Amino acid sequence: MKKSHSTTLHNIQILRALAALLVVMHHLLPHYQVMGGDFYIIRVISEWGFIGVDIFFVISGFIMSYTTFEKDRTYANAKIFFKHRLLRVYIGYWPFFVAMLILLYVTTPTQITQLDMVGSFFLMNVDMFQLVLPISWSLSYELYFYFLFLFTFIFSVNQLKILIPSFIFIIFTSVIYTFYNPQTPEPFFYSHFVLEFFSGVILYMYRKYLFNSGILIIALIIIFIAMWFGITYETKNGLYRILTFGLTSFSIILVALILESKHIYYHGKYLEALGNASYTLYLSHLIIIQLFYFSGLRGLFTSTYTILPLLGFLLVIVLCVIFSLIYYQKIEKPMYQKAIHL
Repeated sequence: MKKSHSTTLHNIQILRALAALLVVMHHLLPHYQVMGGDFYIIRVISEWGFIGVDIFFVISGFIMSYTTFEKDRTYANAKIFFKHRLLRVYIGYWPFFVAMLILLYVTTPTQITQLDMVGSFFLMNVDMFQLVLPISWSLSYELYFYFLFLFTFIFSVNQLKILIPSFIFIIFTSVIYTFYNPQTPEPFFYSHFVLEFFSGVILYMYRKYLFNSGILIIALIIIFIAMWFGITYETKNGLYRILTFGLTSFSIILVALILESKHIYYHGKYLEALGNASYTLYLSHLIIIQLFYFSGLRGLFTSTYTILPLLGFLLVIVLCVIFSLIYYQKIEKPMYQKAIHL
């Protein structure tokens, strides 16, 4: 019987941690600016920190392939995969859904009436302005990815090497059509985010051809060019996002994997621990930022002096990290472990 991989991908864990921190910085930026913060490097990194979501999508596609493609293509394994993925998403998400709902009820109760409660609870809505926890829009795409990936168990890996590139071509063609026909409703089932997920699958399937020094140099050049183009022309949505920040994310992960294949990685227990807790960090940080604001702490760090807003900015990040590490180890991880063994 085929076995799944069990070794830790150190560089991927570190990328998970960094991607989550980028998203935190992105959402914290408006508060930093209101406090009077003006460090250029913080503003630039934070402004484009949403790329953390793109990185997560590509990693998700790679890891699902990494953990399942060496297993037997059976109904039993497909069922286990889907069960574990659903439990991972919802067990992690629902406590923070409740926490944010309570916070909204205490601070801005009128806002609750404008939200899609059912869609928020079951992750069936991608409009962040209608969600209890706005960041959860990405989880709806993640669940859709899992559903699509479930069908890969029907085919052999060799068959998938033909079918998945064909599927990517169909989705890419649909994205192009939508781009040139703006009257077309914004897609969900053939969103450009689907391409990011399946690019991670491609990374795994063709790793033997991609993991070499020549590709490493090309990937680094692509990162520079794609990132420059994305920032210069502010390509934050649609087709241009996948061609800039999507391609950047793909290349960053490719570089990390090539380095790891050559045994070049940073084995740091703290960054890897944060990588494990990255989902918690991703879900909890908006609540902590809101508490920072409504508690009045933000006002204490508001100043015309540069150092005070910076301290406030760093304080929130540290609080988010500490909470995530503790919550993941003490609550989320044990809950998930118990659930998958029921």
